[in-house]
Amino acid sequence: MGLQLLGYLVLTLVVGFLLPAVGMGIALGALTLGVWSPLSAMSSVGKDHLIDFLITFGAGDVAHGFVIICLTISIVGGLFEVFTFYKYLYLK
Repeated sequence: MGLQLLGYLVLTLVVGFLLPAVGMGIALGALTLGVWSPLSAMSSVGKDHLIDFLITFGAGDVAHGFVIICLTISIVGGLFEVFTFYKYLYLK
């Protein structure tokens, strides 16, 4: 039972990391490609804000900010999963 629950926890951590990574990647890609659209001014400002947001969390580096946000969301998802395991096993 415990090994199966550990597998679910690992799956939750991986999915919790990949979902924000894909979401931010799509947002950054769309804003980057939007520079060639008629809404280039709005797209450029949005891209600058997203990069500033990532720089803030990454202590000056966009890639570190990207990883920090993804890891944080993954850890929070893992904590929710552990709480669910506890509730399922001990509070029946």
